[in-house]
Amino acid sequence: MALPAFLIPLLAKGLHLIGNAALVKGKKWVKEKTGVDLDEDSLTSEDYVKLKQYEMEHEEELIKLQQEDDKLELEETKVFLEDMQSARQMQMSALGQSDMFSKRFVYYLAMFWSLATVAYIGFITFSSIPEENVRFADTILGFLLGTIVAQILNYFYGSSRSSHNKDETFKQVIKDVTRR
Repeated sequence: MALPAFLIPLLAKGLHLIGNAALVKGKKWVKEKTGVDLDEDSLTSEDYVKLKQYEMEHEEELIKLQQEDDKLELEETKVFLEDMQSARQMQMSALGQSDMFSKRFVYYLAMFWSLATVAYIGFITFSSIPEENVRFADTILGFLLGTIVAQILNYFYGSSRSSHNKDETFKQVIKDVTRR
């Protein structure tokens, strides 16, 4: 996840609680509370002082706001895991059936889309595409690689959760660096 442009200078100045508040409540909320407009191109030294002063005076409130945001993220994670569990339960019940097609449907589906993607990549790589159709070819390729293949890999290997954990690690590193 890319950081919003307004957040980078706040983190660099050690204003992670204000930055979190701006993400959760919005930049308008920060302006109402502090008088500092985060939409401006560059903040002055006085703006940073106002923000730091507000953060220090309202630290408890801002920490509670961050904790509420963390609770929402935890709930989101629970929903994500429940969804994954329901997919696992469906696959387990499919494996318990005597019908071979039902048992192997997920594998057939993954194999079909994998082969279709490989065939499509080969086709657009080694054949000529009319100039007016290049955008369509690019869009379809992006869809196949970015959605279909990614979902197949996520289903079998669970990489979407590790990607989320990687994003969280980046956030923590940024917090640690900006606190120094």
